[in-house]
Amino acid sequence: MKALIGVMVLALAVPVAAQDKSKKDDKKPAPAAAAASPDQLMRDAEQKAAAGDKDGAVELLRRAVAMPTATGEPAMRLGRLLEGKYEFDAAIDAYKVAGEKLTGAAKGEALGRMAILQQLRGMPEAAATTQAATAADPQGVWPAIAQARQLAREGKGDEAIVMAQKVASTGGPAASSALGYAQEAKGDLAAAETSYRTAINDPEQKAIASVGLARVLRKTGRAGEAEPILKKAIEDAPGAVEAYKESARVKIALGRASEAVGDAATAAALAEGDAEAQKLVQEVGVAQALSYLATNQPDLAIQDLTKLRDQHDSPEVRVGLARAYVTKRQADPAIVELKKAVELDPANADAQYQLGYVQHMLKRDAAAAIPAYEKAVAADPGNVEYRTQYGAALAAANQSDKAVQELGKVTASPGYNKADAWIYLGQANLVGKKYKDAIAALDKAGTLAPNNVQIETFLAWSYFGLKDSKNFTDHARKARTLGQKDPTLLGYLDRVEKGEPIK
Repeated sequence: MKALIGVMVLALAVPVAAQDKSKKDDKKPAPAAAAASPDQLMRDAEQKAAAGDKDGAVELLRRAVAMPTATGEPAMRLGRLLEGKYEFDAAIDAYKVAGEKLTGAAKGEALGRMAILQQLRGMPEAAATTQAATAADPQGVWPAIAQARQLAREGKGDEAIVMAQKVASTGGPAASSALGYAQEAKGDLAAAETSYRTAINDPEQKAIASVGLARVLRKTGRAGEAEPILKKAIEDAPGAVEAYKESARVKIALGRASEAVGDAATAAALAEGDAEAQKLVQEVGVAQALSYLATNQPDLAIQDLTKLRDQHDSPEVRVGLARAYVTKRQADPAIVELKKAVELDPANADAQYQLGYVQHMLKRDAAAAIPAYEKAVAADPGNVEYRTQYGAALAAANQSDKAVQELGKVTASPGYNKADAWIYLGQANLVGKKYKDAIAALDKAGTLAPNNVQIETFLAWSYFGLKDSKNFTDHARKARTLGQKDPTLLGYLDRVEKGEPIK
């Protein structure tokens, strides 16, 4: 009996021991899963991005980039994803890593994309990055886009257009945006606006194209339309220095210089190495001083600007001071300041323009104004105000054909809705004895500025040239009613009213 019990105890003990061993085995940690490869992480990131989880995709790509075995491809994908999220600084870092690891066309793309973002961020090293991209892939799309933008940035509009057009059919929205920048540099603002609008809906190009479009709108007198575009661009891309710069300039154009201070300061802080951003801070200071002119306090403007000039002499300050003198009709001190501004910076378009303006409008010497106006237009070909006054001076100096050519560019610019260029175009055609063309331009001016003595006077003389007594009389009478005192015009009116035919 005892033997049987022993056998049973032994039999029961075996399963219990086995169970204990099984439990111990269960407690052992499972073998570690094999580490994901960079390729696997890229595939997973692609799936997350497709599902809308961009943050998750970024995290996976960062892990892939950090792996010792990673090529430059994960960094390239990371840069593009970050660029689409408007995280430009992080995207620049990613493209830099990609450029260090990749070769050939891929390297050219990474560095080309990097250069474009550096331009948007106002980084001076953008030019060197563009050169490196071109060296890596001389015929590549992205190096060409970066190069086109760099050429435009340097004011070489024609060369920039040629470069951008080479990749227009293969570069997509980025090429359209670069073409817009090139066209803007050349002064073809209508074409630039079209190119920017073509690119603006692309996620990667939205910020860049928005700034370009806003700049064109400001230059064509539509700063009010530009402001909401820039506000959205800054919300989407808080690191876009160019957006802050343009926002400041738009606010200055809208007469709100005090509101431009913050944008200018932000641009300068974000891009410490960008001389243009630093100069913009001073431009805003000048605009603030000039705001006194709107309240008829030119002496206060002169006082503040004189202090600015003595603290930090620059073309911008001297131009501002000259404008204050112009308000007081003090041509001679204005010319002194403007000549010094031109001496400091011969390429300063505003200084050249203001110098021409003083000669033209205060000194009444159109011929003397033409060289300065011409330099202003050459330095900033897209500025419709500069070109309008240039055309007016040409017309006043009896250079009809050239005046018609220049003023025609103004009236053809997108959104142009001022009477000025149409009036001067009418004057230019009148000088050239193209009376019907003059009447067409002046009629257009009349729809924009009714009851204008200058328009009625030029219309009267145009109909006089056509020997149209009735219309001459109608417009000469209206000019007289509006205050015209020219004895020659009124003398002919008196004779025609008495029945004398126009010969």
